Amino acid sequence: MNQPLSLLRLRPDREALSRWAAERRFPGSKADLGYVWHSLLKATLGEFAPQPFVDRIGVDSDELLGYSAAAPDVLLRLAKDESHDSSAVAAIRLENIVANDLPVSWSAGRFLSFEVRARPVVRSRSNPRSGNTDEIDVAPHRAAREPGVTREQAYVDWLAAQVSRDGAAVLEIARLHAFSRTRVVRRIGDGNDRRWISVEGPDAWMRGRLRVIDSDAFNALLRRGIGRHRAFGFGCLLIAPPGVLE
Repeated sequence: MNQPLSLLRLRPDREALSRWAAERRFPGSKADLGYVWHSLLKATLGEFAPQPFVDRIGVDSDELLGYSAAAPDVLLRLAKDESHDSSAVAAIRLENIVANDLPVSWSAGRFLSFEVRARPVVRSRSNPRSGNTDEIDVAPHRAAREPGVTREQAYVDWLAAQVSRDGAAVLEIARLHAFSRTRVVRRIGDGNDRRWISVEGPDAWMRGRLRVIDSDAFNALLRRGIGRHRAFGFGCLLIAPPGVLE
């Protein structure tokens, strides 16, 4: 039997979060909180830090949600650990963490509504967009071969391929709920050659309905997440009963 996932729900103190990031001089932290969140969650929850996760401020919510393999009682014990950095605890409001188990198995044919913040890109080493990244936005990449295809259709088809991986699920309906182009900061290189880079790309919030096909593959999909940059706030597939997130 698979170990159940826990869905973590946090309501951070965003002013304290900004101070914590400023103290550590994260480059680009005002524009891209993904790296800040990644670091803060690791600092407070260690190996049980949620991944993938999503900061839902992009859809007018104050919550951060994510999946962890730790049981709720383990996470609650961690929240009471006084050895944590006090400024990190203040930023994440760790004492108010809520953790709920997800089902271990999913019935084949079950319908679920979903929401996901994704980075719809493909990799092209032969034709990178810049010297720092080989990522290309799915929409113009496809439009170069199929003139007239809309951004929404390109993203929906990309998402359909993602959720059907290993026969996990089938996308029934989907729409582009919100879109922008944003920059993310990453560290690349090894040893003394490590440096920060800023990468611009698509930032898409998508909603819709899917149908579960294979329980084990679907659990793996939730654990893994969708697309790239899954450790930094993208790709967390949130699910709910039909109609809730559509």
